[in-house]
Amino acid sequence: MTGIGIQTHLIKKIAKNQKVCTNCNKEIPVDDIYHHEEGKNQHLHSLIARSFCSDCYAKYGETTLLKGKE
Repeated sequence: MTGIGIQTHLIKKIAKNQKVCTNCNKEIPVDDIYHHEEGKNQHLHSLIARSFCSDCYAKYGETTLLKGKE
């Protein structure tokens, strides 16, 4: 869940352009799998949505990544 009160979850996607992992700042190259934040019942603007590499997703899981750093 983001700080603005929108319920979110992560969906698996294939990068169509280069991205950067929000958690570890590692580059996610084109055609790699990554996990993108999406609103469950509401639209989550792309400027707010976070993207995570597969390594961080496997290491920390969805719940921990969405909770964020405190």
